[in-house]
Amino acid sequence: MMNQNDGWMGGWMGGGMWTWTVIGVVVVVLLVVVINNLFKK
Repeated sequence: MMNQNDGWMGGWMGGGMWTWTVIGVVVVVLLVVVINNLFKK
């Protein structure tokens, strides 16, 4: 259990950081689109 937990945390901290970066960029783009749509109305 401990080894699996450590491996999961290590994978999340190491290989998963780029995933959060991509998610952050997508969220920012969606916010910009929504704001632009609000201003257009």
